[in-house]
Formats: sequence, structure tokens, C-alpha cells
Amino acid sequence: MSKRTPSELLELSQRLGRDLELTWAGPAGAYDDADLGVARVHRGVAKNSDLTVVDRVEAARQLLVNRIKTRKGELAPLGHPNYGSRHHEQIGQPNTERTRNLVKLYVLEAMRHEPRIAEIVRCDVTTAERPRDMVRIELDIRLIDEPNVLNLVVPFDLAGGA
Repeated sequence: MSKRTPSELLELSQRLGRDLELTWAGPAGAYDDADLGVARVHRGVAKNSDLTVVDRVEAARQLLVNRIKTRKGELAPLGHPNYGSRHHEQIGQPNTERTRNLVKLYVLEAMRHEPRIAEIVRCDVTTAERPRDMVRIELDIRLIDEPNVLNLVVPFDLAGGA
């Protein structure tokens, strides 16, 4: 791959976005209990806390997780009635192939509204080993202007927990 010029990098960063960094307090990969990321050290020198930002692929990872974790319609009062996913409607349903297929359908529908996605290479919803009501939403996504595929795994509890 050829080196990108500074102007090309700036355009790419603008297209993929930049956002405040989120950190998740739960177990790695659970994407629960998000809080704003904070830097306490800058160039090796301790300083007052400041909010941190992410851009490009890491910003895209955050926005995709947020789109999946948000119930469709939840942001309607803020002017975004189509933001989010309907897979939360499956809470309380048994962990069957039918339920997993509906979760997949609703996640794909939510991803269809994301303009920074060039292609969804793979979307699988599988049964997690434990607990029995947990499923794994596994996505391989090609972002606009990014040669590498982004792999994203988001757990979903059909019992309504995390």
C-alpha cells in the first residue's frame, strides 16, 4: 500500500470520524458501563486529567458498538429515530436458531444505516458457551477507505442482563 499524503490522511480521518474516547468498565469485550476516557499523563509528564479522543478505526469501533448497544428509537427525542438496533426486542426469548437469526437480521438492519461501512463481510450470531442465554454477535466489517477488515464481537444477553 502506498503512503498517504497528509491531506489524504486528513480527509480519511474526517470520513471515518473522530470522537471522545470511551472506556468500558466491564470485562474486556463486553462493552458495558462506558465512561469517557481520561489522560493523566502527557508526553511523560503528569498533568491534570483531560478527555481523550479516538479517530479513524477506533472511532469507528466505538460508533459501531454504540449503534448495536442502543435500542432503536431510544434517541428519537434527540432527533435520531432510526439510530440503534431492534435486536433488544429478543430479550426473554429462548436461545434458538430462530432467535439468533432475528438478532442477526436486526443488527444487519442497524448497520445498513451506517455510512462509514463499505461492506459487511460477515455477520454471525452464535451461542456463547456460558451463560446459556448469552449470544455472540460477530461482525467482520470493511470500513470506507480502510484496507483491513475490522473484527467486532459484541455479547448480547437474551435474559436481559448485561
